[in-house]
Amino acid sequence: MDTQADAVREPSPSGTLSDAVPTAPTAEAAAATAVETAPATGEQAAPSAPAPASPVAATPPVGVAPAGPPPVLDHPGILESSERLREAVSALHLPLVVEDVDQSRVDRERLQAQLDDYLLPRLRRMDAPLLAVIGGSTGAGKSTLTNSLVRKEVTRSGVLRPTTRSPVLVHHPYDSGAFLSQRILPNLARVTAEAPEPIQPIDVDAPRITALRLVPHEGVPAGLAIIDAPDIDSVVDTNRELAVQLLAAADLWLFVTTASRYSDAVPWEMLRTASDRGASVAVILDRVPRESIREVRTHLATLLRDRGLASSPLFTIPEARLSDGFLPDAVVKPLLTWLQRLAKDARSRDVIVRRTLAGALDSLRERVYVVADAADAQRDADAALREALQATFAENTGVLRERLSDGTILRGEVLARWQEWVGTGEFMRTLESSMGRIRDRITASLRGKPAPVEPLGEALQTGVQAIVRASAQATLEQSVLGWRAIPAGAALIERAATTTTLAPDFEVRLARAVAEWHAGVVELVQVEGQSRRLTARALSLGVDGTAAILTLVVFSHTLGDGNDSEAAAGTAALANRMLVAVFGEQAVRSLTAKAHADLVSRVDALMESERARIVGVLDAAGVLHDAGDRLRAAVGALEEAR
Repeated sequence: MDTQADAVREPSPSGTLSDAVPTAPTAEAAAATAVETAPATGEQAAPSAPAPASPVAATPPVGVAPAGPPPVLDHPGILESSERLREAVSALHLPLVVEDVDQSRVDRERLQAQLDDYLLPRLRRMDAPLLAVIGGSTGAGKSTLTNSLVRKEVTRSGVLRPTTRSPVLVHHPYDSGAFLSQRILPNLARVTAEAPEPIQPIDVDAPRITALRLVPHEGVPAGLAIIDAPDIDSVVDTNRELAVQLLAAADLWLFVTTASRYSDAVPWEMLRTASDRGASVAVILDRVPRESIREVRTHLATLLRDRGLASSPLFTIPEARLSDGFLPDAVVKPLLTWLQRLAKDARSRDVIVRRTLAGALDSLRERVYVVADAADAQRDADAALREALQATFAENTGVLRERLSDGTILRGEVLARWQEWVGTGEFMRTLESSMGRIRDRITASLRGKPAPVEPLGEALQTGVQAIVRASAQATLEQSVLGWRAIPAGAALIERAATTTTLAPDFEVRLARAVAEWHAGVVELVQVEGQSRRLTARALSLGVDGTAAILTLVVFSHTLGDGNDSEAAAGTAALANRMLVAVFGEQAVRSLTAKAHADLVSRVDALMESERARIVGVLDAAGVLHDAGDRLRAAVGALEEAR
């Protein structure tokens, strides 16, 4: 036999499943049997006498077991469960930066792509044409092989790399309906053009390919379609991504490598993936020097066998001169004959389809669990960020509440306005003396000459706003620092710069809240005065003045006797004595509690609005806390349906 390619043997009469698939030279046979070499010449050699048949029984492609019936995958529950799994995968987003998130995103994308591109389309149409994808390394001769199989230039070949960007799907005209729709590879638009794509300059940053070029041609047998895929090790990132996607969508991988590249790491990584997923694979060893066929083929076959691909058909194509851009007929005939017999035999197609499909389904559990674990990591990161934010705001809001009642406001501008209003700066005098001065002020009030209280009221409101604003800003800064210590939080802050500053309308809302609170204090005084049949003039200092005194009491009702300033302590004591003199001690306690509760409620609402605004950044990320559980439940239901 000429060793440019092994002859296709007839199915064995053993009665096992190997009868269902056209047999071909396998890696196992090549590793166990020496191969006779052809003359070392660039010309096509004349066929030599047939070599004895290999003593190793031919086996179907990997993923097709040598015995036992093909799996039953037509049960409607399998399709329904697969669709629910797809919904769960599609709903999952991995927006937060956690450990290994880039790989997790790739895993999720590839899982969804295989569901969309292969599993669901195949489950919906088990009788659709067999899809064979020709993939391999740069310069392996994929495009030349594709053109040579159909004897027409349907895909670009040449010395410039990459020659193929847009994938080319060649099919029999009778099968056009199966590929014009979006049944398979739904994210790729359909382009119908028989001419090869024009030569394009190499651009390592080329955008993602969005089209699949369909070429109907009678050189491809009905029931079979061939895709010429981009290089799996292309310098163009999008080419590599598309190559992986197309191989995952295939019923049969036609993996092309060369005598000089077959031991490269990238092809073996792809073949390992195929083996792990139970995909049907045929290996084409291309451009083999004739004098090295025995050595290279045997070594490659041994590698395939050692990596679980012993039953993969192995075709050898020696170096040969091209004629009009095509390999000689005799060189590609064994592979073409095998594919033609595969296409014509419905049972053979069914075996490969079901075994590859079963292998893909078998691989789902592990792949889904990997993605589910990534979803759990997102959930945990989201929870950690929310917890850190909540803790910071809760602590700082508590501190702010204390500052609004511990006399902090009774300093600076407020103290100066108070002194002006009561007409004394000697706050440590006896209260009796102070009350005498107040009586003088009351007398003036009754004569229609009340002291102006507006500056004190304005100073009180301004002081409240300053304390709340400073606390809110400090809380925000501490929250940002806490998030920056978490990778997911640091990334969110970089994407949402508004998290580092107060909301644009915070100042307006703060002023409105304080003004409304002050109006509420005035209303409390009015209601209390009416209940005691007191008029505003009878309150000596007027409603506004009495409200200002009540405000001072609110801001100092937890002021202690320790390290507080004497001025603040004196102010608080005098204000409280004045208010008690008007309303009584019990009423003052009630008024103070109501006014303080109203202030705390309004301030809490402002702080909560800032916390909610930052939480909104997390909410917008769209982390689903039950995503991992949903994925595990979905794949579990699919396994049960099988």
